Amino acid sequence: MIGPLMLLAAACSSPDAKIAPVLARWCSALDEAERGAPAPTAPLREQMLYLVRLDEVTRQNLWMVDDPSLDGAQRRAVGELIGQDLRRIDARTTTALRRLLPKTGWFSNRVHGRQVTHGAWLIAQHSPDDSFREYALEKMALLVKSGDVDAKDYALTFDRVRVHKGLPQRYGSQTRCVDGRRALFPLQDERAVNQARDSIGWAQTLEETKGDLEVGRPCDG
Repeated sequence: MIGPLMLLAAACSSPDAKIAPVLARWCSALDEAERGAPAPTAPLREQMLYLVRLDEVTRQNLWMVDDPSLDGAQRRAVGELIGQDLRRIDARTTTALRRLLPKTGWFSNRVHGRQVTHGAWLIAQHSPDDSFREYALEKMALLVKSGDVDAKDYALTFDRVRVHKGLPQRYGSQTRCVDGRRALFPLQDERAVNQARDSIGWAQTLEETKGDLEVGRPCDG
């Protein structure tokens, strides 16, 4: 359904003796994730969980970019190679997700189960295709108030679409690094954030989210 990831991976070796083992570990992680790929005829839940596993494995191993054994130039080189892989894999999981979409246009908690619905959201949220994420947002908007998609998932996608367009976010879910500190992207109206969250059923307050996202804490980038 998605094809061998190892064909997408950066070179798994390098003439640089310090970079080589880092790339080898990265490729090993991708290889491990690829094992047990479901058949195209496998149940929807099984296929979705596989896509989620690919998404999670790549992001769980991004720490390799900051391997303390590497100097600055080596980290940048590794980061560029791994970043290329990440974008390619995200594009492939997006394509796979498109093929799984139901005739109604999107998945629902009631019909497909939360694991499927949340998994689809995760792939769309990380997709390099902004138009597909906007499509997902449009479909999720029809389902959020009935509880057929999770309110937090909807809010995060709404904010990400806005931020990618250079617009202020509504729900306060997206952050960036500003002058070495974690900060929220600009908000439409900070005083109205909790009310906006309540209106879609997201119980967490902005203050709680700031704590979870470590707003105000030191960051790199």
